[in-house]
Amino acid sequence: MIKFLDLKAQYQSIQGEIDSIVLEVLGKSAFVGGEYVEAFEREFALRVGSDFALGVGNGTDAIEIALRALELEQGSEVILPANTFFGSLEGIVNAGLSPVFVDCGEDYCIDVSKIRESITPKTSAILPVHLYGRMCNMEEILKIAQEFGLRVVEDCAQSFGAEMEIFGEKKKAGSIGDLGCFSFYPGKNLGAYGDGGAITTSNQKLFELCASLANHGRGKDKYEHLRIGRNSRLDGIQAGILRVKLKHIDSWNARRKEVARQYNQALGGYPALVLPKFEENNQNVWHLHVVRLEREKRGKREELMQFLRENGIETGIHYPLPLDCNPALNAFHWSKNILSLPIGEHLEPQEIEKVVKIIKEFVEK
Repeated sequence: MIKFLDLKAQYQSIQGEIDSIVLEVLGKSAFVGGEYVEAFEREFALRVGSDFALGVGNGTDAIEIALRALELEQGSEVILPANTFFGSLEGIVNAGLSPVFVDCGEDYCIDVSKIRESITPKTSAILPVHLYGRMCNMEEILKIAQEFGLRVVEDCAQSFGAEMEIFGEKKKAGSIGDLGCFSFYPGKNLGAYGDGGAITTSNQKLFELCASLANHGRGKDKYEHLRIGRNSRLDGIQAGILRVKLKHIDSWNARRKEVARQYNQALGGYPALVLPKFEENNQNVWHLHVVRLEREKRGKREELMQFLRENGIETGIHYPLPLDCNPALNAFHWSKNILSLPIGEHLEPQEIEKVVKIIKEFVEK
C-alpha cells in the first residue's frame, strides 16, 4: 500500500532525536510551559518572521484566541473562504463572531475579487486560509483591509514555511496579518505527536492579550485573573518534538515540492485533470497535492479513488463539503471533483511512478 501519509516512517527517520528529547523533558518534569516551550516559541517566531509566537492547544483555539484578542464587536462579521476545514469556522463562532463565506478561486483559496461584495457595515475582519500549502493573494487582501478598516487574521494551519512576495518584499505565512494561526496536528508538514498550535504576531499588546486568554485570563501573578480566558497551552513534550522537527522541515518541504513537480510533469498532458500550479512569487509548501477532474467528469472521482485503492494507493478528499453548501459556488462544484494524492517525504521514486501509472491508466480509459 502506498500510504497517503506515513507518520511512522517519519518517526523512524528521526527516532533517536525524538526519543532523546522526550526523555529529557520527562527527566526535568517540564510538562506545561517552561524552557522547552519558551525555546520553541522563540525559534518558531524567528522562522515565521514575527516578533512573537505563543504555543497553544491546537489550531482551532489559535483562531478563537487571536480573534478575541482583537476585541472585535460581538456578533460582527468575519469573512472566510467556503473551502476550508470546519475549524476555521469554529474559531470564529466560538469567539462570538459571525462567519460570512466567500467562494474560492481556481487556486482553491479565497477569491479576492469577491471579498468586497461581501463586506457590510458589520464586517470587522478577514480570515484568509492559506490552503493546501499555498498562500492567498495577501497583497490584495491587505489593500481591501486597509480600505475598509478591517483586521486580518491568517489561518496558516496548512502553510508553515510558505512564502510570497508582497509589495516587493518576501513574507512568510503568519507574518503578514495582525495575527497568524498555526496547527501542529500530526498530519501537518510540521506536526506534533498530539494536538498543538501557535499564534504569531509582531504586536506586543496582541501577544500579551493572547497569552492571557490562553492561560485562564491570567495576569502577571499566578492567581490574578484579568479576564475570562481558557486553558489552551502547548505542553513541553510537544514543544520538544516540534523543535526537533524544525531542524528537518526545510528538507521535508523540499521533498514535497519535488514530488509535486514530478506529478505535474507526468500528468500534465491530460485535459481532464486540472493540476495545481507552481508560481515563482508564491512558494507553496505542498501540504497537499490536489488534482481536480473537470466538471463534466463529475462522478468519475469515486471511480478513480476506487481504482487507485484497488491498486494499493491511498488518497483523500479535502474537503468533501464546502462550509457554505450553495450550488452556485466553485467550492460546491469542486468538492465533488477534487482528489488529494499521496505526498510527503516518505514517498519513494518508484511509488510516485506507480501513482502516475495508475492515474494514467484510468484517465486514458
